[in-house]
Amino acid sequence: MKALILSLGFIIGIGWGLYPGLLKPRPLWMRIGLISVMTIMVFLALFPRIAGTPEDVALIYRMGMQKPIPVLCKIDVSKAEKQESGEWMIPIQGKEKTFFLRLTADKLNPADFGSGKIVIADLNRGNSDAEFRLSSIIEIDPLITLPYIVGLEERARILYFHVPMSWIAFLAYIVSMIMSIRYLRNPSPRLDIIASSSAALGTLFCILATVSGAIWAKFNWGSFWNWDPRETSIFVLLLIYGAYFVLRSAIEQEETRARLSSVYSIIGAIAAVFFIYIAPRIYGGLHPGSADDSNAGPVISQQAGTLDLLKQIILSMAFCAFTMLYFWLLSLASRIRLAGRELQSRMLHKESLS
Repeated sequence: MKALILSLGFIIGIGWGLYPGLLKPRPLWMRIGLISVMTIMVFLALFPRIAGTPEDVALIYRMGMQKPIPVLCKIDVSKAEKQESGEWMIPIQGKEKTFFLRLTADKLNPADFGSGKIVIADLNRGNSDAEFRLSSIIEIDPLITLPYIVGLEERARILYFHVPMSWIAFLAYIVSMIMSIRYLRNPSPRLDIIASSSAALGTLFCILATVSGAIWAKFNWGSFWNWDPRETSIFVLLLIYGAYFVLRSAIEQEETRARLSSVYSIIGAIAAVFFIYIAPRIYGGLHPGSADDSNAGPVISQQAGTLDLLKQIILSMAFCAFTMLYFWLLSLASRIRLAGRELQSRMLHKESLS
């Protein structure tokens, strides 16, 4: 199911990008579709509250973090039992067992605890792993919540932007390679323009993925740059494609530039496969999916619980939205460059006639 949901985002995004053609303007309904998918994805990624389970409270305490965390639960005061100490004990159902909330109050007002509805409550560990203390009620009957990830918390939201940006960088380099192969088989200025425009967009998204990854690294690993194998790989990849644009700018003769750039683009795309998917999994590192990690990372891992259903849906929408955005930008950039080329040819033709 996970593979199907994530693949659906790829398929829709690529289908949107290839129809009705790379160099044809997108109809209004397609542009509205892109804006709608992107807007919904950004809303789901940034605005719903994050809430965990009672088990998470006990887990973070065992990890040495003594702080309240938001928990999605039902506080049914009708089941409360008053203890000899004068405190109340209210059962809270977790994933696998029942926990208890200890409250100090003369009287319990159901309205203060959501009147039996699902609430997001800040809970702290009590005297044992099975007992909690209430800090506050954050929200009553939330419409939608994102799961709490121990150690990441709010910072996990960057996943929905960093991973798709990395995917688009790779996709753009592959498209550039395909267009370069087509150019070598049948030289055409259009193919060269699409190939170079795609490589430029790939480098742009590669930089965005690097920046978003550096922000993640700062708040999770302590510094913006750690020379992790995946960080090193993306740095080398940026150098490779930086040299690609240096090569294009150094050659004035159009056909020679296009031919050499096409060969370089093919080699660069092969290098991209190695540096993005192979090298980071050969060596141990901080990123999920490294050689010393227990799974392949949350996106492609087949282990249960690595990515819950809601996160799969949001991530699939992110893949779809960013893929659609990439193809739209590629179409615009290519058509603008072709129009500029045609305008320049006409001006040169007029000058030659005069």
